[in-house]
Amino acid sequence: MVEEQSIVKANAQAATSNPLFRLLRYVVRVTAALPIAVAREIVFCAWHLAYSVLCLLRPVVKVMMLGGLIMPLVAFVAFGKPDAANGIPFWVFLLMAVGFVGVSIGYSKFVDWIAPPGAEDPAVRYRRPDWR
Repeated sequence: MVEEQSIVKANAQAATSNPLFRLLRYVVRVTAALPIAVAREIVFCAWHLAYSVLCLLRPVVKVMMLGGLIMPLVAFVAFGKPDAANGIPFWVFLLMAVGFVGVSIGYSKFVDWIAPPGAEDPAVRYRRPDWR
């Protein structure tokens, strides 16, 4: 049969231990935990600040989507009249369109991905109600 072992040692004398040692133990714990807690809070503050700034820049980057929709028209013009593009081939404009749309969508996904737990988009109040 397995005997249960006590969590507290049998020969420990809690009543006769010096309260000063107990206080010293808690002071050492707080001294060790305080720098870790401060560093953790600095990281969380920087994380929330970066998320807020990136959320505020999201509408600016979404304007690139409009540029991505216009670039195929510019490519069509450059294909029809190469002199209008100053020697730039038409396919460069198509690559720009893909890049603009990709950066716009990728930025929005990235901002959603780095969102801190429990944080809401601080710029949602500035959007139109029908776009939310």
